[in-house]
Amino acid sequence: MANELPPVLQWPSARHLGATILGYDEETHTVEMAFTPPPEFATMRGQVQGGLLAGPLDEAFGAAVFLASGGKLQLTLDINLSLLRPVSMNPITVKARAVKSGKCITFVEGELFDHEGKLCARATATSMTTDWPGQSKVEGDG
Repeated sequence: MANELPPVLQWPSARHLGATILGYDEETHTVEMAFTPPPEFATMRGQVQGGLLAGPLDEAFGAAVFLASGGKLQLTLDINLSLLRPVSMNPITVKARAVKSGKCITFVEGELFDHEGKLCARATATSMTTDWPGQSKVEGDG
């Protein structure tokens, strides 16, 4: 594969989420990643705050788009998140897949699992692929 992500991701948001790449299926454009929720994500109940689960899903969406597009970055245009069960403050796993890629837009979907492998959240998103900073302007920038 020409454009590979390292197993441990080093940009600030990925580091904060404890993101690591577990695997990638080139045929289905599916990436599997592990995350460790930071202590600051805990609610008064000691579980991950629901809206903050969008972060790991979005990181995995970015990896799926990166790998499916041959190394482009992504800007998330929208996310639809369904929370299915509470998530404890233990490691989580996300599987994300680039469903359909066009010239500029990629549709992605993902599932988030708790440390016991139980499905806890599902999400879909629309992403715009972009070049790396400094390579060219994002469409619409003035």
